[in-house]
Amino acid sequence: MIAPIPPIQPLPAAPAGGAAAGSGGGFAQTIGNAIDQVQQVQNTASTAEAQAAAGQGSVTDALIAATDASLETQVTTALVDKGVSAFTDIMNMQL
Repeated sequence: MIAPIPPIQPLPAAPAGGAAAGSGGGFAQTIGNAIDQVQQVQNTASTAEAQAAAGQGSVTDALIAATDASLETQVTTALVDKGVSAFTDIMNMQL
């Protein structure tokens, strides 16, 4: 059975006193958490593949885990690319 995709969590609100850039949270923390989640999914896929190769696990489960890891990597890469593109567009704006 394929696990459902978890819902996207909202970004934390900025503090009332100013921008969240100085607090170390916000967007940077969200990106860090997403990368950590991708790493965890890739580790799970590697474990499932090793178990299947050793005859202790299911090949089907290993294929599902590998596909899940691939999909999460592609989505994270696409989101990071869009974020970098948006940042570049903003930095290239003339005032």
